Amino acid sequence: MKKIVVTLLFFGMCTSGLLAQEITSFPSFWGESFYQDKEKLSWKQIDAIMKESQAAQAHWQKSKKQLLGGMIFGAANFGSAIWYLSAEDNDKDTVAPLITFGGTAIIGSIFYWSALKNKKMAILNYNDSLGKETSLYVVPTSNENGIGLALKF
Repeated sequence: MKKIVVTLLFFGMCTSGLLAQEITSFPSFWGESFYQDKEKLSWKQIDAIMKESQAAQAHWQKSKKQLLGGMIFGAANFGSAIWYLSAEDNDKDTVAPLITFGGTAIIGSIFYWSALKNKKMAILNYNDSLGKETSLYVVPTSNENGIGLALKF
């Protein structure tokens, strides 16, 4: 009975390490693609995975908020571009639309790059936390009783 329990415990520890795999991110045409081994992850899957680590979740949520801010300023940038074209077409003053266009472009890009930085930090924190999950290891040992495996906490 002891051999069966030890064998199952050993097998369970070996397979639990296989479940948690690092996440990689690659740029694609429509943004970023996330992979875990060769499996492509959807945004819902990556969002659920990021909730497993508190440090990763904090960066991930911050990244989502900054990306939303970047999208809002991107829409404002688009609107100011239309305002500029309309003012230029009607021979009106174009200084205000140009200043608005430049300002929204700068602020939107700051939000976007900050979102990318926090997304990268979230993935790095998640991958970093994978190595620290297990506090129970099987190590080879030898003593006066012989050679064997021991559990190290």
